[in-house]
Amino acid sequence: MKTIYPTKLMALGLCSIMLFSCVSKKKYTQLTKQYNSLDSTYASLNNKYNGLFEKNSEDKQLSQAELQKLYNQLKAKVADLETSNKKIQELQAGILKQKQAQQDLLAKVKNALIGFNSNELTAEIRKDGKVYVSLSEKLLFKSGSYKVDPKGKEALKKLADVLLNQPDIDITIEGHTDSIPLKKGDFLKDNLDLSVMRATSIERILSDDYGVGAKQMYASGRGENFPIAPNSTEEGRASNRRTEIILAPKLSDIYKIIEQN
Repeated sequence: MKTIYPTKLMALGLCSIMLFSCVSKKKYTQLTKQYNSLDSTYASLNNKYNGLFEKNSEDKQLSQAELQKLYNQLKAKVADLETSNKKIQELQAGILKQKQAQQDLLAKVKNALIGFNSNELTAEIRKDGKVYVSLSEKLLFKSGSYKVDPKGKEALKKLADVLLNQPDIDITIEGHTDSIPLKKGDFLKDNLDLSVMRATSIERILSDDYGVGAKQMYASGRGENFPIAPNSTEEGRASNRRTEIILAPKLSDIYKIIEQN
């Protein structure tokens, strides 16, 4: 603590004593009262000063402690942001890698299926990021049948040659029909049955005949429930009678990044 000494005031007191003999008692009394008043004022001011000095020192310490606390918090936040940014970059890199893989896969599929026209099959990447290979009924089956024709097997063989080198994709095979009711038989009752049997027939050919991994594939029938064109015209119904082979990347790498986060 810093203390201020009233040297000037003390000197004034001493001078008053030394000059006692030169001044009247009345004057001495006045000076004494003045000194005492000033000394009292000094004492009061000095106490206030010391109090303010101590408070200022404490405030400085408190401010420094608070600033250090805030600095440490900000430093921790910056570290968290840097870690999060790194993980986001890893995730973005994984997604871009998957997108590039899908583009490469689409190019390979299109290259393998050169020779088939667009009325027989199409291949594209849709909004969900998956490759859709859509094969028309006339390429694969006779009307009402689920037995794959030779030309259809040729297309499946070329597609299988691509899929054999793609163990990290999931393959969904979906059968679709138009809305014309199927003539009921001993085995097939309706369009849903027909779509299921067509999908499973293709799955067996890809697996049993051409060696595509059975664990990669899943066959399902959607019947007439997901048309891509109006069933009111022959052209629309022909478009709806299709089998879609959907190729999607296995997202294990991306899931792993997400789990780590």
